[in-house]
Amino acid sequence: MTYRVIPGRQKRFFSIPCVIAEKYLPDAKEMYIKTLLYLLCSDSEIFDTDVIANALKIDSAVVKDALLYWAAEGIISLSEENGTAVALPASAVVSQENSLPPQEKKQMPPKAVVRYSPKDLSDKINSSDDLHQLTHDVQKILGRTINASETASLINLYEYYGFSAASALMICEYCHKLGKDRMAYIERVAKDWFERGIVTYADVEAEIIKQTEIGSFINKAAAAFGMSGKLSKRQQEYIEQWRSMGFTTEMLEIAYDKCMDAKNELKFSYVDGILRKWAGMNISTPEQVSEEDRKFADGKAKRRNEPVKNKETSYDLGEWERFAMNFDPEGSGEK
Repeated sequence: MTYRVIPGRQKRFFSIPCVIAEKYLPDAKEMYIKTLLYLLCSDSEIFDTDVIANALKIDSAVVKDALLYWAAEGIISLSEENGTAVALPASAVVSQENSLPPQEKKQMPPKAVVRYSPKDLSDKINSSDDLHQLTHDVQKILGRTINASETASLINLYEYYGFSAASALMICEYCHKLGKDRMAYIERVAKDWFERGIVTYADVEAEIIKQTEIGSFINKAAAAFGMSGKLSKRQQEYIEQWRSMGFTTEMLEIAYDKCMDAKNELKFSYVDGILRKWAGMNISTPEQVSEEDRKFADGKAKRRNEPVKNKETSYDLGEWERFAMNFDPEGSGEK
């Protein structure tokens, strides 16, 4: 059996973003969908949770959860204007996603930022020993008191992205050592690792060790190249590639010297060509470079000292005279 909509039967219509049908209908809670439909249908931009609850005949707490869910997804925004906007207890983002285990959270898209009131933050921190200790330790590492927005970011790492307090603290300490103390930067790093499946304590620790080694290698390479300023992103990518190819900074310095001899200036693309040639020839040590240079010099000297073979340009006059005397131009050749 098929069905169709009869547009003429209804007086009013409202629009629904396609993303709601495409992304949220299969999984979003029924009451969340009902709440959103009510909001989209209304002519007002300011809502009261009790009014919505009465209209939908559901509990006001469910309405509050639904509003927080859609705000976290970026579908609606929540704000207060002259005290007349919805007074939502933004102490938690209540959605079916928050109850998922970390291994399932890895597949979820990043959520929108949820703003907390000072009281919400205080209640949340004081109700969790992990968050209380995390906040204290992060402030100790940074050497300052973090504000409400930064505290909210810590909660976001812990509750939504699934980092343990110890893992979140380790990320903060790593960023601090990089000289990046802004919580916005810390959260960007955590988000990137989350999206790459780096969430557990062991994975975070391994990633920090890896990134620390890469950073140290880049700094040593820059020093070998005589570079004191900040490297561009592309330059850092070159050096990371050379490291992954197994070259030491000593080999990079040798390639740099050869580049300077040939070009009289540092060209990363030229250094890259040298190193890739060595990789193709399985050359990975200074001794192997010296041996290859010696072979090249010997071959060049040998080619330079070889006699040049000239074509014969002289004739045997005696043989030519005998040929001329016996040649019969009217015959078929010699007499």
